[in-house]
Amino acid sequence: MSERAGQPVVLHAVGDIALGDHPLCTGFGTHSRSRREPPTFPFAHVKPMLAGADLRFGNLECTLSERGLRPNDYHSVQMRGHADYLRGLADAGFHVLNIANNHSMQHGPEPFTETVTMVRQAGIGVCGVAQGRASEPATVTIKGLRVGFLGYSLRPRQYFTETPLYAEGTPEGITADVRALRPSCDIVVVSLHWGDEFIDRPSPADVQLARSIVDAGADLIIGHHPHVLRGVEKHGRGWIVYSLGNFVCDMLWEEELRETAIAECRLSKNGVEHVRLLPVRINDDSQPVPLQGEGAARLEQRLAMLSSALSRNDAVFSGPGATAEYDTAAYTAHSQQRSRSHRYFLKNAYRFPARILVAQVSTFVRNRLAERGWRP
Repeated sequence: MSERAGQPVVLHAVGDIALGDHPLCTGFGTHSRSRREPPTFPFAHVKPMLAGADLRFGNLECTLSERGLRPNDYHSVQMRGHADYLRGLADAGFHVLNIANNHSMQHGPEPFTETVTMVRQAGIGVCGVAQGRASEPATVTIKGLRVGFLGYSLRPRQYFTETPLYAEGTPEGITADVRALRPSCDIVVVSLHWGDEFIDRPSPADVQLARSIVDAGADLIIGHHPHVLRGVEKHGRGWIVYSLGNFVCDMLWEEELRETAIAECRLSKNGVEHVRLLPVRINDDSQPVPLQGEGAARLEQRLAMLSSALSRNDAVFSGPGATAEYDTAAYTAHSQQRSRSHRYFLKNAYRFPARILVAQVSTFVRNRLAERGWRP
């Protein structure tokens, strides 16, 4: 064992790393922009900050495989990265990536499997792969501290109907996996792709689930998927980071979608000693950039308010009518963002390749008709 064994380990965790073009940015989004640059481009501004950690973790929200790619098909090209981006992920120092999310199997099982294989061949661990009914853990030993990662997608299946190759969590399954991993690890981290989009607080059900996972033995929960930041709370001996928002992403039509953070977590044999969120903002090139000065102070203040509300207003998450009130707020947040995204689409229509624009409009019309009950 090295002389550094026993020293605290600093973990940096980030949210959604979406290295493909978002459907509303297909042809000019993250992938289209990054392919004109070196593979290290997406993480160029945050690499020095990430270098301050011993261990780095993120959620890979796309496939990196071109298997089955149809270059002229709008649906086939969106949310696809490229194998070259593995060099950027490795250069940024990521040790483990979660692969259990609603976009990882968007293009089928073969690209999913190939992506997992390529990530592992790059020397990066993968969590979130289904192992029967369980989630296959990834474990890393740093400074003599053994850290285990479990990953789950709690979102409805999209783009496919078959049983996914990633881990779909249930409360009973997640807690069972935590209990099974606990004896072999000093720290258990659970990555959850969960929650409603665009609302900056968790649902009563999410709060209850997170706390039950900590009660089962998890030291740290890292949440992602809502595209916005949420607060952090300490529950028992564990910490819950409800959402880290986007990290590398081209959803640029709203400031809150650009706000992100790096969760800096201090780990030891005694558990998670401290968690703080380092403020970051996504620029016009889909790159996360550390915030400084007044911008950093404003985001830190808002994060502190969101975190304080989790403990101060616990009745909000458990009192009478809590679920109905939350559902109304979530619906409103989603409706507002959809309207803003539509305006962004119209404003940027000139940037789409012609075939992509036609497919965009056709898809939009079909989706709106489907919402009204129309079936072809």
